[in-house]
Amino acid sequence: MTLTVTNTGSCAGAEVVQLYVAKPDAKVFRPVKELKGFAKVQLEAGESKTVTIPLDDKAFRYWNVKTDRWEVEGGSYQLLVGASSADIRLTAAVTVAGTGAPDPYAGKNLEHYRTAQVQKVPDAEFEALLGHAIPENKVHIDRNMTLGEIGHGRSPIGWLAAAVLGALLRRSIKKGKPDLNILFQYNMPLRALAKMTNGAISMGMVDGIVMELQGFWIIGLVRVIVEAVKNLVLNSRMEERLKNS
Repeated sequence: MTLTVTNTGSCAGAEVVQLYVAKPDAKVFRPVKELKGFAKVQLEAGESKTVTIPLDDKAFRYWNVKTDRWEVEGGSYQLLVGASSADIRLTAAVTVAGTGAPDPYAGKNLEHYRTAQVQKVPDAEFEALLGHAIPENKVHIDRNMTLGEIGHGRSPIGWLAAAVLGALLRRSIKKGKPDLNILFQYNMPLRALAKMTNGAISMGMVDGIVMELQGFWIIGLVRVIVEAVKNLVLNSRMEERLKNS
């Protein structure tokens, strides 16, 4: 899409021209408008410049959960240009050919989703969208358990670690300035320990921690120690190879 931007002020400045796409009569529920491109332009006082923002078929597509692929709903679309989503300065219409895919939500009562009342979605409507019952609200003790959830395990060590982490998080929130590092750690799954500790913790050690949390205190602890030794040996060998390469 090509348009002209003019600086009507008395000083030089910059503007970020934003291009949104909207389909008011969409059958597939989607945002009122979607940002599809932008361009920053520098302008002297009174200067005008031509700005081009590329727009291809990907700007109109959506993921169809029934066909399991990207689809395009055919019809008329609005192209909205402005300084922000609430400050639209220019509009145009374009007709787009669709892929003819079936509406993945046809026949389902999803009124709250269609009207964007997503803060009031009843369980029955969410289940209709999922296609199955809401999973049981139960913490599973596995690699996907977060550090903030390990207090639900069967290990005193896990209880202590969760209590300390939770206390640190609550203290930072109480101060009015949440510690983002602690918040990140609180919501980090155990499996991430093997990827974010620079090799200090292996996935085998994570599995030992999981066993510890499952209640196999001695076996879990032994596995952590054994895997830690193996990890040290492997890391040492890797460092040696890197030095000699």
